Amino acid sequence: MKSLHKVLDIVDYIALSGKAGIREISDHTGFPPPTAHRIVSTLVGRHYLEQDPATKGYALSLKFLELGSLVQHRFDLVRIAKPHLELIVAETKESASLIVRDGDEAVYLDHVQDQHMLQLFTRVGARVPLYSTGGGKVLLGGMTDAEIGSYLKRSNRTRHTDRTLVEAEALKTELAAVRRLGYAVDDEEMEEGIRCVAVPVYKHDGTVAAALSLSGAAIRIRRERMEELARIVLYRALSVSRALGFKPGK
Repeated sequence: MKSLHKVLDIVDYIALSGKAGIREISDHTGFPPPTAHRIVSTLVGRHYLEQDPATKGYALSLKFLELGSLVQHRFDLVRIAKPHLELIVAETKESASLIVRDGDEAVYLDHVQDQHMLQLFTRVGARVPLYSTGGGKVLLGGMTDAEIGSYLKRSNRTRHTDRTLVEAEALKTELAAVRRLGYAVDDEEMEEGIRCVAVPVYKHDGTVAAALSLSGAAIRIRRERMEELARIVLYRALSVSRALGFKPGK
């Protein structure tokens, strides 16, 4: 942990100073010049810093701009999706969520609770498996076949209920259906008594950016209602996709 603090101290100093050489970094941080040079060299190698060939000073690279853009994108996504989540809840009287992929998990970026106030696993910041949730299946369906194959090989899948799909072939069949239908279903696979339907949100380039999900008690979200509810969520998700620059049919 001490090494990590040293790295962050150097990054913070360069960010504040704009540009700094090894001697200046060493004087400010108190790290010996060889230590400062070793850390800076690693950051240059990982493209987090760049060196001015004339002054030999180091500055933050565009890598930080890329990372900042990713963070900003998530904030923009929440801002854009929020009113559509609220409309889904108003139209269906069920909860609605905005979900993104983070590695091999699905993360809830935003959630609008329904009037029933049923406490689910869908709270903001919650992390759930990709394979056992509607939103997670949508995000998996947006991956390439090679990426899905790699995920199925490395993931440890456990049953949350007796309906959870854990076998690779069963999941491949399910994901093929998700792609064909345009939406995914969680039929009490994550939590008994809870069903959800989820649809993709697209980026400008047609890749999947996130999922919009509707969830609630299985006694209200009956299987025969899934297609009807999916149409409502699909309509809202398309509005979010268009706001992100997606043009259907292109």
